[in-house]
Amino acid sequence: MIVGGATWWPGSYRNFATLLREISGSDVHIVPLTPLDWTLGYFRGFGQLVFEVARTVDRALLESETKKAVLLGHSAGGLACRVYIGGDSPYGGRRYSGHRRVQTLITLGTPHTVADKPRLAPISRVNELFPGALHADSGLRYVSVAGSAADGTSSPGAHKRYERFVEDGRVAGDGVVSVDAALLSGSESQVIDGLHHNRRLGRWYGSDAETVRLWWPQELRAEGSLVRDARAQ
Repeated sequence: MIVGGATWWPGSYRNFATLLREISGSDVHIVPLTPLDWTLGYFRGFGQLVFEVARTVDRALLESETKKAVLLGHSAGGLACRVYIGGDSPYGGRRYSGHRRVQTLITLGTPHTVADKPRLAPISRVNELFPGALHADSGLRYVSVAGSAADGTSSPGAHKRYERFVEDGRVAGDGVVSVDAALLSGSESQVIDGLHHNRRLGRWYGSDAETVRLWWPQELRAEGSLVRDARAQ
């Protein structure tokens, strides 16, 4: 289940979905979130985005013989995934319990750990309500992947983009999100050299099969499933 970033249209992930389908040998669904949805979310709250994630997961599971899904969140999409996975606290007037339907969360270049800045309050709120790998003790697997392709010390552009999320942009990252920001506390963490945040910057997390295999879990390949048969667990 792919949950895309705030500036990406669902169609932008079609090739990526095809690669995942070939590598995993299973169906891949793209949550139909658009940049317009994200923009409205900044003004009205992100509850509707998370509801769309929930609706897509429920529909996919109903159409399959499985009980749990693998969520793949790119960029801000990883934050929406964490809210959907949920916990005891409500968000936007709803209490989500996606942890009952998800067996693995993988995030790619998601700004999890951010500075204390007013514009980052929505991310800080997610961290306050659903800290770190919240359901790891219950068996939910968390994997956070960070690209390390641009050094903010030598790249003014990367430096400026990193400081949207962290105090000091003189660090390494994927050109948009620094490595430290992209690693979720308590998760299995992977830092991969040469990977950018998106295709506009260069080789990104979903560029080709070789790249995807750098971070896609071995046990989810071929015989694995993005929507995994819970009976095999």
